[in-house]
Amino acid sequence: MARPGVILPILQNWSCHNCGGCCREHQIVITAEEKKRIDKQKWKTADGVVDDRPLIVAHGDRFRLNHQADGACVFLDEKGLCRIHAKFGEAAKPLACRAYPYAVHPSGNSVTVSLRFSCPSVVQNLGEPVAQQRKNLEALAQEIVPSNYTAPKAPPFGSGQQPLTWPDVTLLLAFIERGLSAGKASFVTRLLRVLSWLELLEQTPDDALRGDPLGRLLPALHEASVRAFPDDTAPLLKPTSIARTMFRQFVAQLLRHDTELTARGGLMERLRLLSDGVRFTLGRGRVPEMADPISVRVAFSRGIAESMDASTGSNQMPTFSQLEGEFGGRNPEFDELFVRYFRVKLQGLHFCGAAFYEMSFIDGFRSLALMYPATLWVAHMRATRDGRSTVALPDVQAALATVDHNFGYSPALATAGSKKRIRQLAKMQQITALCSWYSR
Repeated sequence: MARPGVILPILQNWSCHNCGGCCREHQIVITAEEKKRIDKQKWKTADGVVDDRPLIVAHGDRFRLNHQADGACVFLDEKGLCRIHAKFGEAAKPLACRAYPYAVHPSGNSVTVSLRFSCPSVVQNLGEPVAQQRKNLEALAQEIVPSNYTAPKAPPFGSGQQPLTWPDVTLLLAFIERGLSAGKASFVTRLLRVLSWLELLEQTPDDALRGDPLGRLLPALHEASVRAFPDDTAPLLKPTSIARTMFRQFVAQLLRHDTELTARGGLMERLRLLSDGVRFTLGRGRVPEMADPISVRVAFSRGIAESMDASTGSNQMPTFSQLEGEFGGRNPEFDELFVRYFRVKLQGLHFCGAAFYEMSFIDGFRSLALMYPATLWVAHMRATRDGRSTVALPDVQAALATVDHNFGYSPALATAGSKKRIRQLAKMQQITALCSWYSR
């Protein structure tokens, strides 16, 4: 089979800025071949590596890089740089290290490249345009997706339906992208329109979801959704208490941040996580204090603290009821960030099918849509914690970097219960209400 073409995200920059977060927040699983290569590098204490533990440990039937006492990778130096990279060059590092924050997914006769917004440089759009990195990314994609790969089936549109064709997926993605990117309405209004016409499309027969019938149907559905949400003056939708409970459970799963250090916490750490989950479900009292990822602390905490009036900053976790207020979420700066985030996830197919818990197209997009209110909810939490009543762009950037860490990667979001929650919220017509309510 010929090498598949590589589709890169547009409107996105990225270069590493050495925050060191990814080297502290992930367990790097390596192959036996990569272990042999690192063993041959003959690391010694004189090179600065730790001498109180092995550099590589068993991980199931594979291996992973070990961690230092503070949770950092054993090859991370005091400046936040990789010792393997410094001594032998980037090509000597494990593939997982070289790939992050990129995510490569096969899709029909192509390979799509997405990015993880858990990296602060991605969420802030810093560095070299991704489009100018094609040569390196094509080489990376060839390592991840070999030329003899078997093209996966396209995801079904909805649960229990026959798979779409890849051309139909491309057509749907193009319409969604255009719906989210174009027009004078705020991002949330555009998002509500897309959710509206996808809901209408879900009710159509299978044979209308393919080929020419789909191409003729989409413009009509888009026009119907614009009539339903003509502009930003549409009435505010308020979710039910049950929907808000289910939404908080979704947020709690996104905020759960498992690292090497938390894994060492044993029973007490598991009990704390259980307690936090119960408190999110009940939604009473103060929000549990959950540590920001290292990369978020490095990139955002100082900047937010400096912009905050020291006399008003409380640094106390808010109550759940405080986060139901208005925080000025409909902001052009925020909208630009969300348009970029959604387009990268859509172009990279980083929301459905094999790349996202084998979820259907529409359930995957609904999960992606919930990232909008989830990000703003966490941004509200950050602002209130710091004694502010309105959200600033660094709050939203930091919140998105925090919640995207688990999106598509947490085993908790892959469970049958989590998937059922998305379908139930859609059945109750509450996803649009959640997006509307927390955008205020």
